[in-house]
Amino acid sequence: MKKSTKRFLFVTGTALAGIYAYNKFVSATATQKQLLSDEDGYYYPWKNGEIYYTKKGTGSPLLLLHDTHPTASSAEWSKIRHKLEKHHTVYTLDLLGCGLSEKPCIEYTNFLYVQLITGFIKDVIGEATTVAASGLTTSFVIMANHMDSELFKKIILINPVSVKKLTVLPDKCSKWKMRIMELPFIGTFIYNLLTSPKNIDNNFRNYYSMKPQLISSKLEDVYYEAAHTDGSNGRYLYSSMIGNYLNNGITHAVKELKTPTLIIGSKELKGYEQILDTYHLLNPNLNIVRINNGSLCPHMEIPEKITSIMEDFTD
Repeated sequence: MKKSTKRFLFVTGTALAGIYAYNKFVSATATQKQLLSDEDGYYYPWKNGEIYYTKKGTGSPLLLLHDTHPTASSAEWSKIRHKLEKHHTVYTLDLLGCGLSEKPCIEYTNFLYVQLITGFIKDVIGEATTVAASGLTTSFVIMANHMDSELFKKIILINPVSVKKLTVLPDKCSKWKMRIMELPFIGTFIYNLLTSPKNIDNNFRNYYSMKPQLISSKLEDVYYEAAHTDGSNGRYLYSSMIGNYLNNGITHAVKELKTPTLIIGSKELKGYEQILDTYHLLNPNLNIVRINNGSLCPHMEIPEKITSIMEDFTD
């Protein structure tokens, strides 16, 4: 055997061994702190998997939905839900593929989450509900309301995704990326790198917080743990995201939206003035509040301010 071939096999073998070791290390250590607990919650036996949720407080129902990402969970609302429980029966849930909910090997789509939201309101809450959501999840709420508006009393959208971005649909390139992510060995390795503590910290500093000095290391650990509960099966949700399967045009649904709706937008986010203007142009009846000192998740940064805005709207 030629020296070059031996060298290639040695380097390849070493790389594969390193990938295997890294994947095993993440699998063994990512959830050691056990920051996510289901002791105070319940499981909704939905058709596509068990959905973890909590129910606290008294009053009219309020459902809080976190942004859609494999690192996300209902912990996103941890700084605000206890304040809201004084006047509402507050429900939080971990979306399918997130947190303590099941993470099946399926294609995750916009319509899948629309079905989850409508099913949860019908089967668990049982009456018209005020629903608050952030990020990409806002598009699911808009479409769910479009399908069955009687389930929604009021809607609160925090930094909704650009209407234009949601029109980007799967193509050959995005489908190729998706299939790579779903590979059990290489895909797991890529996913573990993308959801590493370092990258989660970068996300907090660049997207989730205007003041890095106030970032909670414990909350970052929760995001890391959420990404790796049920092994690395969160990569199936991630693969659907990069494959653009969670996108869906919502222009018609926004235009026809009659349920009282509040949009909270952070002024400091790049391009958000244009995004908010687009929503208002599509439907002038939308209530839009622009806030300062908030980034992608202002309910984690300035919870008192967001609580006040939400309570004024839900009264």
